[in-house]
Amino acid sequence: MNKTIVAISKSPALRKAFRGLRLHKLYNKWLHQFPRTRVLPDSGIIYRARRTEGVSLALAILEGGDSYDPSLVPRNCATVADIGCNIGYFSCWLAHNTRQPIKGLMMDANPDVIAEARWHVQTNKWLDMHVLQGVAGVVSQIGSTEFLVHEADTVSTAQLVDKQLKHKDQYKKITAPVISVGQEWQKRMGNVRCNVLKIDIEGCELVFLQQEAKFLELVDTIFVEWHKYRVTFDELNQFLTSKRFKLEKIIEEIGDDGTAVYKRA
Repeated sequence: MNKTIVAISKSPALRKAFRGLRLHKLYNKWLHQFPRTRVLPDSGIIYRARRTEGVSLALAILEGGDSYDPSLVPRNCATVADIGCNIGYFSCWLAHNTRQPIKGLMMDANPDVIAEARWHVQTNKWLDMHVLQGVAGVVSQIGSTEFLVHEADTVSTAQLVDKQLKHKDQYKKITAPVISVGQEWQKRMGNVRCNVLKIDIEGCELVFLQQEAKFLELVDTIFVEWHKYRVTFDELNQFLTSKRFKLEKIIEEIGDDGTAVYKRA
C-alpha cells in the first residue's frame, strides 16, 4: 500500500481523486496502526509517517525530492530553529546532511504534529532539541490565540484568507500559546548562533520576521516560504535585504507559493 501512495503523491490528478473518494481516511487508519518507518542511509536518521501527508512530505524532502538542496546547508551547521516544523522532516533532513545531532528549537501550533516531531527528536537522540507547541507571526505577541487545524495538517494556519473561507468548515479551531522565538532561544540556547532558521507558517512569515528582528541578528541562513495572498516576494526580499541577508536561491515558485534561501551578507 505504501508504494501505491507514493505513486499517487506524484500525480496531482490522482491526489485529487484519492481525496475525493476519501481513501486518505482509510490510509490514515492503516498508517496509525502500521507507521511507515524508514532509515536514511549513511546518517542513520530514523523517520516515520503516520498520515498520508507524511508520506508525501517524505517523498519531497527525504526520499529524492527536490524540496531542499544539500549544498545550501551552512558549513559546520549544528543549530536550527524550525518554525512551522510539522512532524519534523526538515530537521531530519538537516541532521542527515550535517551528519551530527542538531540542537535548537522546533515549533508548531498543531499538537498532533508536535507529538510526531517529539518522536523524531527522541528516536534520533537529539538531546538538546526543544519541541514547543505555539503560534508565531501573529499580531499579538503574548497570551494565546486561535489556530485553525486542517485535516491535511500541512495547510493549518493562524489566519484564513479570502480564498480559504469557502473551506472554513474543514478547519478545527483550537487555542495555542503565542511564542516569542527569540525569547525561547535565549532561554534555552543563550547567545549561541542559529545556523539555520526555517520558516513555514502559512502566510505569517513576514510578520514573524518583522517581530523577530533582534533574533535575526543571531541567524546565519534562512529557509523561508512566501504566500502571495499574504505577502509578495518583493516585500519579503526587501525586508531581508534590509537586515543584511542576501538571496542565495529561489528553490521553487508554484502558483501562490514559493520557497527561498537567504544567507547573511
